[in-house]
Amino acid sequence: MLHTQRFIIIFSLISALFFLTGFSSVPKEPKATWLWQSQLISSEPEQIIAFAKEHGVTLLYVNFSPTRKAVEYQAFIKKATASGIAVHALGGERSWGLEQNRPQLLAWVDLVLAYNAGVSKEERFTGIHLDIEPYLLPEWKTKQSAVIGQWMGNIKAYTAKVRKTPALEIGCDIPFWLDSIALPNDAAASLGKWLIAQHDHTAVMAYRDRAVGSNSISALSVQELAFADELGKRIFVAVEAKKSGEGNFVSFAEEGKTYMNAQLAKLSLLLSEHPSFAGNAVHSYEYWKTMKE
Repeated sequence: MLHTQRFIIIFSLISALFFLTGFSSVPKEPKATWLWQSQLISSEPEQIIAFAKEHGVTLLYVNFSPTRKAVEYQAFIKKATASGIAVHALGGERSWGLEQNRPQLLAWVDLVLAYNAGVSKEERFTGIHLDIEPYLLPEWKTKQSAVIGQWMGNIKAYTAKVRKTPALEIGCDIPFWLDSIALPNDAAASLGKWLIAQHDHTAVMAYRDRAVGSNSISALSVQELAFADELGKRIFVAVEAKKSGEGNFVSFAEEGKTYMNAQLAKLSLLLSEHPSFAGNAVHSYEYWKTMKE
């Protein structure tokens, strides 16, 4: 009850602040976004960087594809770095959660490390970001504990490899509901907390279209923030710009940028009490840029 009353009081203060002062005086938290279509770093680099600066994006997760030439990444990262935007190498396949595909995962990590070793400092990725979603595999429904165990093993393998390069930050994406999934050999331990502990920062996919209330962005991410507070880790709270087949409540695609920005500003004020709160993340650039105003 006390927690609920406190939440209502904070929300009331936030609403009053917005009414009295307007959005211009509200501090803006850093934002992150994903860029999956890696060809865009060559076809529209200036537009990406201008968009990022306009929307307060300080971290880009850029898909690292072996089919792209190194010079394409070099040119883009150099421009982003000069604009104060960090770039992390983004990769992920749901199959990378299985032990049999660990060699593919580690080979991808090796390619990122080799790229960084061959370019100048301002052209390097400053982190590696993995989006591995084995819960989308058929095996998750029939052999969940086994899949979780394999996923954990793969995470230990790639984090151990990346940790040998201390300058690289390690991040990952997780859905909010993993906090309710137990570890295979410890029913009292949360898989969500374990994943947060293995990485420097985590993007929590709290895909909803309102900042506060029941079944809201803040309600779905509060447990992950508490875990990260305890562990000394960082959390980006992520929202969706792509239209979802699960329902209009999942994405901001229907409401547009203005409404989304207002909700994210409220969210930042509300969650700033958590030391682990690193800012908001929007999935993804490709959909965000085409959202209606």
